[in-house]
Amino acid sequence: MKSTIQSNEIDPTEAGDRHAGAGNAYRVYVLWLLFFVYVIHHLDRNILLLLQEPIGKEFALSDSQLGMLTGLVYALPFALAGIPLGALADRVTRTRMVAILVIIWSGFTAITGLARSFAGLVVARAAIGAAEAGAPPGILSILSDTYPAKSRASVLSILFMGPFIGLLAGSILGGAAAAAFGWRGALFIAAIPGVLVALLILLTVREPMRGTFDSETSRKMAAPPIGEVVSFAARHVRVRDTILAMVMASIVSIGVASWIPVLLIRDYGLPLAKAGLITALIAGLPGALGSLFAGWIASRVAGGRDAQLLRLCGTAVGIAAPLGCFAAWVGALPLAIAGFTLWGFANTMFIGPGHSLYLNAAAPRMRGTLSAVAVIVCNLVGAGLGPLLVGSISDLLHAAGDTRPLAHSIGLLALAGLLSAWLFWRARAAAVRDPSSTGETLSPAEQAEVQ
Repeated sequence: MKSTIQSNEIDPTEAGDRHAGAGNAYRVYVLWLLFFVYVIHHLDRNILLLLQEPIGKEFALSDSQLGMLTGLVYALPFALAGIPLGALADRVTRTRMVAILVIIWSGFTAITGLARSFAGLVVARAAIGAAEAGAPPGILSILSDTYPAKSRASVLSILFMGPFIGLLAGSILGGAAAAAFGWRGALFIAAIPGVLVALLILLTVREPMRGTFDSETSRKMAAPPIGEVVSFAARHVRVRDTILAMVMASIVSIGVASWIPVLLIRDYGLPLAKAGLITALIAGLPGALGSLFAGWIASRVAGGRDAQLLRLCGTAVGIAAPLGCFAAWVGALPLAIAGFTLWGFANTMFIGPGHSLYLNAAAPRMRGTLSAVAVIVCNLVGAGLGPLLVGSISDLLHAAGDTRPLAHSIGLLALAGLLSAWLFWRARAAAVRDPSSTGETLSPAEQAEVQ
């Protein structure tokens, strides 16, 4: 089975000779266009976070209901549709698939603005989650055939700036549009960019050859059954622990970020538009910069090596945990802003390197399914439980007489990031013990660790 799950990379120049249109300028264009897809993916997903307060007031919703709407209602359809769509990405024209899905979820973003009941919000939100599930596996598979393995950590770090730029855009656009046109108008406006980008993909992006940077044997392998991909993820120690660490980090990241604007409104009395702007500046922008910085470290310092990438991930999320707790509990707006800014920077550095680790371990026609498994699990558990945990713990603390229940709930979840750090370090230990599975040569320092 090793030949099925461990692809052999070939010389990028040789691959480029046989891959029409794979020049550097075109590759950069594809990367940035898919980056904008990811921005829109998270713009349409996260704009509802800023609109929770007016939506909650209009429909008389509790914090638990809001947490469910922004969390599980989105994450469960995302999970149910994700793996089938990931398997589809291993079998069909990926560029066309991504473009069609962008159009679908953009349409349902606009439909959300037409909702007249909580049930209507739930249906539209669920449809967005199902459609958006196919974008990550399609995009990751396309980029794996556009850039070689040694570049993927830095390339994916650029791609994964998208969620934070999406949060930034959603916060600024959502706050300004909601103030001018109401929460329904903000959703109508957010639906427009997706249609435009989808048309660009259909008209300008060519489907790359699968396995462009892999051996001839790997390229000829048929797409394996979903069960085989799941079994690989469970048995491959480094891949398994990396995905588990990413899941825990997603619970923390999504759960904390989802409630920052509400915390600013409730505890510090900020108006909606100002809370949106501050959220964008303390969560969106630092997150994007942290992801970009991680890409620089991955290429310049870590050299794309698994053990060093895992060290980077574990250190970053370990530092982020106490910073997030401090920001939530401090009770002074300037210090809270500073704490969340540093938390947002450090807590995003795991994403690009983490995804590159399991993609490099997989053969070409299992990357779509494997990335779907990783992304879906992160979203089902992270997006499904993160916001709901914060909301539910806040309700419990409020019932117990806590005067700042939401702040304390956010801080407790931030501290759970220490578990993610431990899992990344455990995955690194596995990489150091068995470097042969990655084809890497250990440095002297790493050889000393093994001994």
